[in-house]
Amino acid sequence: MDLRNQEDDGKRDTPADSGCCQMCQLTTRVAVATATAVLVIGLILYLVLFVTWTGALDVDQNSNTLGDELMEQLQQCQRERHDVNLMLHTVTQDSRCSVCPGGWQWWRSHCYLFSVGLHENRPWKESAEFCVQHNSSLAVIKDSAEMGFIQGAMRKFPHLPFLWVGLTDAKQEGQWLWWDGADIQHYMRVTVEWDDDHRDCADLRGGSRLFAASCEAYGPWVCKRGS
Repeated sequence: MDLRNQEDDGKRDTPADSGCCQMCQLTTRVAVATATAVLVIGLILYLVLFVTWTGALDVDQNSNTLGDELMEQLQQCQRERHDVNLMLHTVTQDSRCSVCPGGWQWWRSHCYLFSVGLHENRPWKESAEFCVQHNSSLAVIKDSAEMGFIQGAMRKFPHLPFLWVGLTDAKQEGQWLWWDGADIQHYMRVTVEWDDDHRDCADLRGGSRLFAASCEAYGPWVCKRGS
């Protein structure tokens, strides 16, 4: 079922609902940012505490007092992280407060739609058009962390051989460009295997490997949009 039909059939938001949604989304983003900051601070305190303990044989009792203070601060960070997690869980219970549309997955300030199990397979061009119609594009993978996220999502689906991504050399043979116009190696050092004159669209497979394929082949895809 097309997500657009689901959205059209649903109840239209009132101005009050829209305001609530915006407020909830803002609260969610603040909660995520706060949780991240708390984790970073906790990690730093833990490292400092570890260094303090490893040097305990060479320091006096004042250092032991410092270690106790650091331990107390670390425990406080852990309590704050717990409180933030509770707040984040609470604000995301309201469906209007979802950072991403239904069926999309949130990761690092972006929303991703994996078509597997939601839509029939499509050729590359039709997959790209679907993403554009939903205010997104075929995924442009910008670093190894994002690649790892997508690979992890692929492993959740059994018998998923590949995903269409936003990479093609249709304009000029051999010049692979991401959907945003960047050269293939602008973001990461990756190459496209099996490249030839009749394979102008790239798909992503296991092992973070990209392969050239016929753009007319049918397959699943992944869209990406800002949250």
